Amino acid sequence: MTEAEHPASFLSPLAGSLQVPRGKPHARRQRPCYLVGTGLCDWCRREKEGMRGVRAADSYRSDVTKSNAQASALSISFALPIWPAILMSMTSDSIAQIRDEAAASLQPERQQQWEQFLTPMPVARQAVELFTPCERPVRILDLGSGSGILGAVAAEHAASGSSVVAVEQDDRLAAMSETSLCQVCGDVTVINDSVFDVPLEPRFDRVILNPPYKKTSPTVIPTSAGDVKVTNLYTAFLVIAIQSLAEGGECVAIIPRSWMNGDYFKDFRKWMLHECSLDALAVYGSRQEHFKDMSILQEIMLLKVSKRPQTKKVMVIADASPMMPLAQQPADMVALKALTMGSDRILRIRQQDARLSGFKTLSDEGLWVSTGKLVWFRNRDVLSSVAEPDGHPLYWSDNQCGLVMRHPVDCDREQWVTGEADGRHVVLPAGGYCLVNRFSAKEQNRRIYASYLSSDVDFVADNKLNYVHQGTSRKTIPLDDMVARGLTLWLSSTIIDEWYRQVSGSTQINATDLRQMPCPSKPQLAALAGMLSLNDMPNQHLIDEAMRGLFSWAKAS
Repeated sequence: MTEAEHPASFLSPLAGSLQVPRGKPHARRQRPCYLVGTGLCDWCRREKEGMRGVRAADSYRSDVTKSNAQASALSISFALPIWPAILMSMTSDSIAQIRDEAAASLQPERQQQWEQFLTPMPVARQAVELFTPCERPVRILDLGSGSGILGAVAAEHAASGSSVVAVEQDDRLAAMSETSLCQVCGDVTVINDSVFDVPLEPRFDRVILNPPYKKTSPTVIPTSAGDVKVTNLYTAFLVIAIQSLAEGGECVAIIPRSWMNGDYFKDFRKWMLHECSLDALAVYGSRQEHFKDMSILQEIMLLKVSKRPQTKKVMVIADASPMMPLAQQPADMVALKALTMGSDRILRIRQQDARLSGFKTLSDEGLWVSTGKLVWFRNRDVLSSVAEPDGHPLYWSDNQCGLVMRHPVDCDREQWVTGEADGRHVVLPAGGYCLVNRFSAKEQNRRIYASYLSSDVDFVADNKLNYVHQGTSRKTIPLDDMVARGLTLWLSSTIIDEWYRQVSGSTQINATDLRQMPCPSKPQLAALAGMLSLNDMPNQHLIDEAMRGLFSWAKAS
């Protein structure tokens, strides 16, 4: 077929979307191009200007928008015959180069506003590697496509005749998506609009995405299985992605690990595990190796789910590296039941240590975890650098001195509050407690930093601290002194540190997660306190040996 024989019907908009003005066939050496609206199409402009790839930044989208000012979204579909030789001989920049140029040219303000962190090629390859090989053509959806790298790699590894729909609201990145995708696929649709404004039918065999990671106010998304409350853009994207799957379809997402635990993601976890089969989890061991040129410091993972009944085993790679194919990395096959905890469906990345199987949860043992009640910037007027007769001591994470709390300490924070704090519901009753720092990173020696506090007077705790007591969410009741000491030792043990690392993928130590933690009985905690003195500052080895002795554990291999 010659260029003159290419009919205008090759330009086929996605059903139900904006009808693009059709121009006459326009001559080009190797593929059909068209005049769109009143201007040259993207391909012809590049030919005319002698430009390749993403450097032809203006695309046919701007031309069509000018001639269709009323349009809010644009969908252009190339339904072309498959010409492998032609596609292989294209001289456009490589998909990886397009991505790198796009990343280097991002505008800082827009990047921050839209959370644009483009997927590097090694991570894109690993994400696509999780899809089940298929010999028949598949329908691919790339949500928030950026430079188009994910959809392009997915199409590159799909059977001949496959199609790709990409949705990207940034018009410049949408043009780059089109450039990337057309190198490897003959049936490409790029929709330049927000994911939340595009109606998508459940017809896709593969959905792939690297969504924006940004907190939002709680938002409810209606689904066929009921409303889902989401608190982050990436879970909102995932809800849309999963709803777009055909029966048997598969979705792979590059997302933070934070959805796996915590109260904020509880509704999403329950909905997703009800709607899909959880097939694979691959958590990157480093927080910065995966997106080196994007300055991301985030615990990232690959998630694979599918629209089918739950598979018997979930593939888990707990320490993935972007430097080699996933197939060459150690993986465990674990039943979903062994990875989930409690009614909130908290997920861990390893099967729980068998030595913890006999323990109840901390909350089941009659203990409760609350967050310190003082938000300092809302209570600046009651902070004091000196003790006042009717005031109270104030504890920050600065007051954690190893396994015990000290007061006062020499730091840049006020160590007391005035008597006016009594009317603000921030004062806690005197007694024994275990205080836990609410923030830590996976690179630190321990995730949980617990310190014992015995206060003879009522006191105040900053909200960057959690405190363990034996009351309820509404009423604080101090712990028995020996229980508080023993609990501090328990939370400082290696086995609990490992447990928490399996559960939490964020820097926050959530009260919700601590309540789900395996915990000895109060008499056992008191017995543990009798074995070691906190004032002697026992080291990690002594703490772990005390655990083995009390519970008759064999030394871990």
